[in-house]
Parts: sequence; C-alpha cells; structure tokens
Amino acid sequence: MGEGPPLVLTTGALQGRASVRLLAEALADRFTVHLWDRRGRGDSGGVPDPARDPLGADGAAMVAAEIADLEAVVAATGGAPGHYAHSAGAVLVLEAVLRGLPATRVVAHEPPWPVDGDDAAPRRDLGAATLAALRADDPDDAAAAFLGGFPAAAPAPVERLRRTPFWAGTVALAPSLPHDVALVVGDPVPTDRLAALDVPLLALDGERSPAWVRRAVAALAASVPGAVHRTLPGQVHIVTPAVLAPVLADFLTG
Repeated sequence: MGEGPPLVLTTGALQGRASVRLLAEALADRFTVHLWDRRGRGDSGGVPDPARDPLGADGAAMVAAEIADLEAVVAATGGAPGHYAHSAGAVLVLEAVLRGLPATRVVAHEPPWPVDGDDAAPRRDLGAATLAALRADDPDDAAAAFLGGFPAAAPAPVERLRRTPFWAGTVALAPSLPHDVALVVGDPVPTDRLAALDVPLLALDGERSPAWVRRAVAALAASVPGAVHRTLPGQVHIVTPAVLAPVLADFLTG
C-alpha cells in the first residue's frame, strides 16, 4: 500500500501481516509498504512439521527457508527496500542482510538475542516446552509456553490474554513457532559478524522494556559501525503506530 520508496515490514513471533497493517497505513503517505505473512502464517504455506527440531540440526535449514521467503518478497518490491523488523523478525532480517539481502536501511526493533553471559537454560526450556505442546497437538499451550518464556512479547500476562478475543488469533499462529524458536533460542548477539554490516541501522528499544531486551539492543548497536541506538520514552515491546511511524519515517528517509 502507499506510494514512495519501498519498505518491507517483517513481524515477530505470533504475528501476521494484519498485526502491522495500522503501522503500514501510517507510513503509506511516504512509502510503498509491503506486508507479508511469514512462513506458516495467514495466507502463507509452510507450516513446519512439529517433529522437526529447531533446537538442533533442523534449525539452520528453517532459518534459511525464511530467508529465502524474504528474498522473494524483496524481489517483488523491484529494488533494495528499507526494512522495519520487530522482535524475532528483526533477528531474521539482520541475518538475511548479513547474507546479502538487499537493503537501503534497517530498523531492528528489540531483536531478542541473548547476550554473552546470559543463562541459556531458561531460553532452551521455553523452546522445548513450546515444541512439546505442538507435538501434543496443543497450540494453546504452545503459545502460552512461548509468551510465558518471553513475557516482553505479550501485551498482558498469558492467563489474562487467554480470556480475551486476542487469544484465538494468537493460538491460530502458534504452529509457526518453530521458526521463531530457531531464530531466538541459541547463540548470543553475533557481534563479530555484525561488525561487517555496512547498511545504516537503527537499533530501537523501549524505555520500559525488560533489561535483558535492552542489553541485547545495546550490544547490537555497539557492534554495527555507525549504528544509531534510540530508546522510545515510556514504551515497551509493543509500540503503537502513532509513536512508531514518525521514528521510522525519520530514519528511513535519511
């Protein structure tokens, strides 16, 4: 939608393209905005087989498959677009750009990488619990396990969310979670590889987001030469379009 230079919006876990439609509408007066459903969501196929192991040998292949999907989206824009990516989607976009994905500028909003020295056990436990629920054909518990392990990603505690109309849509997206597990349960911020990134980067976080998220964003910004680190006052992991759109427009237009 819209008119102007191309901009691709990439969502995080348990989000489809509808999750960023209002943001796209807020940017459509300055950009041609491309929204897409990541693999296994909405109108996209590729729901992962829950028997596959994103925590092991299958993880690299699952990330590569989503990068190929993103490459197809970028090709459809007709050029090198700007990118806004949120949460696990920011990990995906940064990994893709490191592998040569065309990009003019990138906004990475709270990629939930661990940082060197973090205890890896809780993150692996949430991945294992998410996969166990999917293998038991229980997407409700899978969504709860993932959001319970990443409370920053939820707009409210899980037990409260389960009583809202929001929850049914969340559960419908839960079968796609192995892709997000492959992205966020594993190695810490790849500081050495990020040092070679030569695309202008805005590393974005919220003032009220958890300390571990903000450490990851700070580590990202410190790793990329010339990166800008901006903290949104009073904000958490989910930011309203009215607050976010002007920040994106300012950076992405240079």
